[in-house]
Amino acid sequence: MTLSDRTRHRLRLAAIWIPTALLLLIFLPQGWAKLSGASGWAAAFRHWGYPVWFRILVGIAELGGCAMLLWRRTAVFGALLLTAVMLGAWGTHLAFDHGRNMTSEIVPLTLATVVLLGRRRRRDTSAPPTVSVTTAAPSP
Repeated sequence: MTLSDRTRHRLRLAAIWIPTALLLLIFLPQGWAKLSGASGWAAAFRHWGYPVWFRILVGIAELGGCAMLLWRRTAVFGALLLTAVMLGAWGTHLAFDHGRNMTSEIVPLTLATVVLLGRRRRRDTSAPPTVSVTTAAPSP
């Protein structure tokens, strides 16, 4: 039993958009909360010794990454940006919290990797590269 091209296309779209939607559900509220000085994130960033501007920068990066996920041409960059934020969070937990809470980044990292791999440009490797040869007429 083989899947039709239409079914394969729909499955591929679902495999990209479901992780994208989950990333949006994770990062939109968290990024927005990082912009507020009254959020729990403000206290956490103070605890870690980070300046206020860095918390705001992380919030903007998360919201920007979410926006980039929505367009095919920028989705790879959005996934890379969110991956970078999560790796930074991992480093923060390792350095300041002795590794506690490091597992909270696994799901977003996995989802961002799925989006990254699903949205990358594919090269057609089935056909050999073509070389065009042009000859110029000799000049008099």
